[in-house]
Amino acid sequence: MKKILVCAFLSLLLSTSAYTDNIKDYKIENISIGDSALDYFNETELENGEQDWFNYSYKEYATSLVPGKGIYDWFKISYKSHDENFIIEGLVGIVIKKKYDDDKCNKELDSTALDISELFKNIKLKKKKVYKVDYNPRKVFQEPSKSGKSTATSISFDFNNKGKIILSCYDMDKATNQIDSPIKNINQFDTFRIDIRSKVFKNYLEKIQ
Repeated sequence: MKKILVCAFLSLLLSTSAYTDNIKDYKIENISIGDSALDYFNETELENGEQDWFNYSYKEYATSLVPGKGIYDWFKISYKSHDENFIIEGLVGIVIKKKYDDDKCNKELDSTALDISELFKNIKLKKKKVYKVDYNPRKVFQEPSKSGKSTATSISFDFNNKGKIILSCYDMDKATNQIDSPIKNINQFDTFRIDIRSKVFKNYLEKIQ
């Protein structure tokens, strides 16, 4: 059902704002880069959702994990640490795949990538890649998995204004699924993700990695 909703949503987006160059025109449940997160979530919700495990390396930025209200199960919203307006610099929409099927997730990945390619006219599509990922509360998905059982299949788009969109299917191994963790149901489980980054946030992440 969620796959149908995602496709329907992307089709609506394509028909209403085709042929653009601005990453801010790409919306997830009407939320986009450059918006104030306070337009969609209250301040208490954002502050209570701030993730220590994610902010460990990002001293200039904070990231809140908040429940989705429609298609997506969760949102990760990144903003400058002392920004009282909570202007969104990074936005990740996350759909949890309780019964992960690699073929189905990859078809969804390809379909969404095609929609993005048709929506934006001056973007650089990078080849699909498969990465090994690791589960670590302090360095989630930044180090190769020793077991090699967890993978992320990703397609990315670079914008002329230096923003970035990354589409990913995370296929986590069963042992990771069963870890008892404060971030259960989000980083250790199988998911489909749309990750949108502004120019400044993209550059910052690349600088610290």
